[in-house]
Amino acid sequence: MEEAGLPAWERSMIEDTILEAEGRARLAEDRAKSRALQLAREQGYHRLALAIDRPGAPGVSPAQLKLWSTDPTLFDQAG
Repeated sequence: MEEAGLPAWERSMIEDTILEAEGRARLAEDRAKSRALQLAREQGYHRLALAIDRPGAPGVSPAQLKLWSTDPTLFDQAG
């Protein structure tokens, strides 16, 4: 860009615009870091809560239907 022919007010306007854009970029980066930290904390709390309140293995009732039955005569009595 050729700045030699620009008036002083226009150069300062360009510099101000660049500084504002850099400031917005720094602010967005700081917010992104804060969000990432918060997400990591929430994931850690969730894992901790699961480790503390993990339910026991659910038992299978003998009356419950199974895909592969252990009783080979299940359907032999049907007729």
